[in-house]
Amino acid sequence: MQLLPSLLILVPLCGGQEWEAPEYCRGSPCPQFTVVNKTTDFEERVYVATAWITTKIPNPTAYDLIAASARLKSVAGHFDSWPVLINVTNGKEYSLSWFVPPDMNKPEMTDPSVQLEIRPEVNVYVRVFRGTPSIDQGKLNAKELCKSLRKAGKTFSTERYAGAAYESYFALTHHNEVWVDKTQ
Repeated sequence: MQLLPSLLILVPLCGGQEWEAPEYCRGSPCPQFTVVNKTTDFEERVYVATAWITTKIPNPTAYDLIAASARLKSVAGHFDSWPVLINVTNGKEYSLSWFVPPDMNKPEMTDPSVQLEIRPEVNVYVRVFRGTPSIDQGKLNAKELCKSLRKAGKTFSTERYAGAAYESYFALTHHNEVWVDKTQ
């Protein structure tokens, strides 16, 4: 019976570390990831499977972005999680996604233009940039990330990228990212 107290002490010490969200999540839930590689130009991360609510954006205008956000809010209400993603496919198809934290009940899809997506575990390349987020800044930073990835000999998706924002548009400082999926 001497062994049991020792095991009770060792199990919590040897167990897996709980994931700690980065500072830029500001205490709000963020998708869990592991940094696989970090260079001066980009990081490679592995994200666990995640849930998102997503709606299409007909045109990349402020009006359509606000309308898309209102559609997501009408389905999910307001919840404080980051990032917000603007997904760009083939340079002309846009959608807005909100991260759904794993401990939150999945929202009921009451609007057919809003979809619940379960994204599988994925490897992504990430470039961080500052400043007020915009479609143009996302596009510029996606080009820079792709340039750095080509220079490093990495393989990646050329059809799709995502711009990730971690604060309100009206915040004084901004941590923004561009994500490009790694391909095999």
